[in-house]
Amino acid sequence: MAYTALYREWRPQTFAEVVGQNHVVTTLTNALKMDKLAHAYLFSGPRGTGKTSLAKILARAVNCEHPQGVEPCNECPSCQGILDGRVVDVVEMDAASNRGIDEIRALLEQVQYAPTEVKRKVYIIDEVHMLTSEAFNALLKTIEEPPPYCLFILATTEIHKVPATIASRCQRFDFSRLQSEMIVERLREVADSMGLQVEEPAFWYVARAAEGGLRDALSLFDQALAFSDGKIGVDEVAEVAGGVPSEQIGTLIRYVSTRDHSALLMQLNELWQKGTDPLMLLVDLLAYGRDAILLKKQVAVEEVQDREKFDPTFRIVVQSLDVEMLFRFVDTLIKWQSELRYQTQSRLFIEVGLLSITTSPTDESPIRVEPHHSETAQGTDMAPALRALTERVAELEKRLAKYEERSSDPSISSTTSNSSKSLPQIKGTSNSTARLLRETVSEEDKRLLAKIQNEWQAVLEEVKKQSVHTRAWLYAGTPEAVRQRQLITVFQSKLHAETVMNAPHREIIDNVLKAMYQVPIRLRAVHSQDWESYLNAAADTSERATSEREPWVEQVINMFGEDRIEMVDEME
Repeated sequence: MAYTALYREWRPQTFAEVVGQNHVVTTLTNALKMDKLAHAYLFSGPRGTGKTSLAKILARAVNCEHPQGVEPCNECPSCQGILDGRVVDVVEMDAASNRGIDEIRALLEQVQYAPTEVKRKVYIIDEVHMLTSEAFNALLKTIEEPPPYCLFILATTEIHKVPATIASRCQRFDFSRLQSEMIVERLREVADSMGLQVEEPAFWYVARAAEGGLRDALSLFDQALAFSDGKIGVDEVAEVAGGVPSEQIGTLIRYVSTRDHSALLMQLNELWQKGTDPLMLLVDLLAYGRDAILLKKQVAVEEVQDREKFDPTFRIVVQSLDVEMLFRFVDTLIKWQSELRYQTQSRLFIEVGLLSITTSPTDESPIRVEPHHSETAQGTDMAPALRALTERVAELEKRLAKYEERSSDPSISSTTSNSSKSLPQIKGTSNSTARLLRETVSEEDKRLLAKIQNEWQAVLEEVKKQSVHTRAWLYAGTPEAVRQRQLITVFQSKLHAETVMNAPHREIIDNVLKAMYQVPIRLRAVHSQDWESYLNAAADTSERATSEREPWVEQVINMFGEDRIEMVDEME
């Protein structure tokens, strides 16, 4: 005997067996009791929530020869014929494959004839939103005033695509997603009837993965049953679902928060060996992060409660994480999700991305371990860094004061006044790629750029010797210009541009460039949009010859950094 899929075997055959749609069942059964059925119904809602099943039950209920109250007996010739699909007066049409006006016209030609096998003709049109405009127009008049022996039941997962002229002529019922408890209860019933050994967390994992659809839950449960040979656990369900067990996701996030690079890479490698899809991993990370934020914010939603039931480590992991950092972590993952589809090596993209998070400075890391409340600012790792930064700022202020004294010295002013018109004025700028140096390219820079472009693959190989991950990020860039020994490299992805400018990637690249070309060369990573903006601005600026910088200009540049200033010609 051929095997029947669980979702077909456990399809509800009576109103009482329908799960989770009490508002629809109650209304229809009351209408049957009072003999006040409408001529057309519109069932809308997510897939797998019982729309078609309830339509078929209603079709049998109105034609049953021996009804049990309002329930069909499912044993009389009419019920059996409808169940087997042998009754020509009950028509089920899939609008996804029969969406044209010709198919609707053929259906409507049958409407004018009275039923021959049962009491009422029933037309069930599934995925009705797929019909063409012409087909909807052809259906409109009949839906509005059908013969008394006809009943139309339209079903759709996208109610917004159904014309208002059609929807307004039907009684509409919105089917809701099933709560996880309802799905788990039905899965337990299935397991008990089959004598299966199923771990309790596995039920909840299936319910979460099904996203409120009982049909999807039964299909996934069926797959897990075939995979596990009668004993089903969370790992088996996760593997057939193509996802990652929640506990492993929590472990990954812990490795990120504790900056355990080797353990993180080993965990990722295990997932790749199992065939985990990088996009699915990203989705699971996002879902975990979202639930973690809700738990930290003490928002009691069904998804958080469900996760705790199939992942006992969830609350423990989340308690050690800082909620603000979780927000930044989830925001980063969302950006990756939009960029992942453009990546040819998606696994490497995920690995390098997570590693870049773990190697970010503590105050910039999107995720970190939350400190104990007893810790003070002096006792954290940030205190030494803040003190060092304060001392550095004080030192720079002293040096700047000395240069201001020199510039106010009359003897110095008199020697420079004659050439003041040709000297550039320097002003502080923000660290933004939109404020690149606007200077004419020197011959030395042109030669250096040509050499770097010709040897770019060699540069990548040298970087690879220092760090495979740095080379992976730099590989996406293209050297476009050299401005006073600053190599401007353009990236199509903003994520790549930002990452290579962070430690330790930028230091590695700068050191390689210096070693290869025997001169200090600093990397400037630029997003392609910023580079285009710069080129447009530069095209409007007339070329001016530049002479060798004055010593005081060099000293200021050395003090503040070339990427922190802008050269502007003084205009009178």
